[in-house]
Amino acid sequence: MIVNKDINRKVQKEYFFIKGFIDIDSEYFINKIKESCSSEKNLNHRTNIEGLMTPFKFFTQDRKFFKTIMPLIDYIDDNYEKRSYTLVDAWGFELRPREKTLFHDHHTTYWSGVLYLNDCNQPLEFPEINQELKPQKGAFAIFSPFLKHGCKKNRHTVSKFGLSFNFEEVKNW
Repeated sequence: MIVNKDINRKVQKEYFFIKGFIDIDSEYFINKIKESCSSEKNLNHRTNIEGLMTPFKFFTQDRKFFKTIMPLIDYIDDNYEKRSYTLVDAWGFELRPREKTLFHDHHTTYWSGVLYLNDCNQPLEFPEINQELKPQKGAFAIFSPFLKHGCKKNRHTVSKFGLSFNFEEVKNW
């Protein structure tokens, strides 16, 4: 065997991380999440969310969800040069006391986001960039999908409810 070159290094990569607040009908989404998580088609305790979860595409056709995230889409469109993209995943989750989300990324997507439906003391952490998002009604983060994120055990006495979503680039071929 002849190896002419072997390079193993890290490169810096541009990313984005945006957080803020948005108006949301929390009651509507929490009720939909509870209904789905108690049905047979749930993904409870089978993904990186070690808690209750709807199917990944549960909210992709929900008009109220799409209307809610339109300001986020508009912000991305107005402030970032992005190719055409489309919503591919939109799911809801409930993390009850003592439940957590494993640290992971969404590396196969174009951009990702999370939107919280209630207040809880279980922050979503982004350790690579030293950022976190405290769950509060209407708090959101949109971010580069390769950023690792997750949360430690919910030590709060209430469940944390939220919505997560992914967009993929639309390929022109």
